[in-house]
Amino acid sequence: MKAVVVRKTPKLNVLVESSPQRLEQLEALDPRAYAAMTAAAESQRVSNAAVAAALDEVGISARHLDRAEFEGPADDEDLVITIGGDGTMLDASHRVRDTPIVGFNSDPHRSVGYFCAANADRCLQVLQNVVAGTVARKTLHRIGLVVDGVEHPYPCMNDLLVTNQNPAMMSRYVISAGLRTETHASSGMWISTPAGSTAGIRSAGGTVMPLEGCLIQYLVREPYTTGDARYPLLKGVRELGEGLLLRSLMDGGTIYVDGPYIQIPFQLGSELKLNQGPRLTVFGLDAGRRER
Repeated sequence: MKAVVVRKTPKLNVLVESSPQRLEQLEALDPRAYAAMTAAAESQRVSNAAVAAALDEVGISARHLDRAEFEGPADDEDLVITIGGDGTMLDASHRVRDTPIVGFNSDPHRSVGYFCAANADRCLQVLQNVVAGTVARKTLHRIGLVVDGVEHPYPCMNDLLVTNQNPAMMSRYVISAGLRTETHASSGMWISTPAGSTAGIRSAGGTVMPLEGCLIQYLVREPYTTGDARYPLLKGVRELGEGLLLRSLMDGGTIYVDGPYIQIPFQLGSELKLNQGPRLTVFGLDAGRRER
């Protein structure tokens, strides 16, 4: 068996490379924050070593990459392993189609690690189960995005936020769900997969969906309504196969995919079509953790 290991790059390392002067300033101005950053970097180093040792013990050949270097598994690699938190898992998932993925939480004191199978110091048992074929697995449905007729290369594993890039400006768009169409003015719209239904959309008033369901949920943030007008499409749950369509009525619109780093321009007249993306197999995911 072959694997590729995707490692989180600690913020401390980023600052050492990009701006050592800022790191010195942080140490002088906020020793507590500097100590936490240093501890997180050490935890990541120890976790990387623990996973590497466990891979050797179970006989899995692996190449090890920093998160920014990962462009997807090679054809002969059977497994993607992430060491970090949910952000590392989400980022890696965008470049994974049908290869199973397993995550190890490198810093459980600071990271929830909802998508992770275990803390990195307990990775050996999980990897032994992977080799034995007894590891628990979940199949997650992802959202595929088509913008102006072009399929976006990265499927959405968690959620999308469609909004104006300027948070003080109104988000305007047309939404079509089945035979119904509405024009909205709001502060944006959350759209989530079942896995992402415990994240931002729940905080905004959404509903937690069954983890492995083939569903899509949408919820409008702070809708602007007038008079007696009714807006049935302010929130809802649909089958992924039924799709959802949005057309932008704003100059500064942006689609954020699984957090802040993947940003797709959604300018006036642009059209976003959402449908079934490639399914993702996640090893060792504990569905009960989402309710803790």
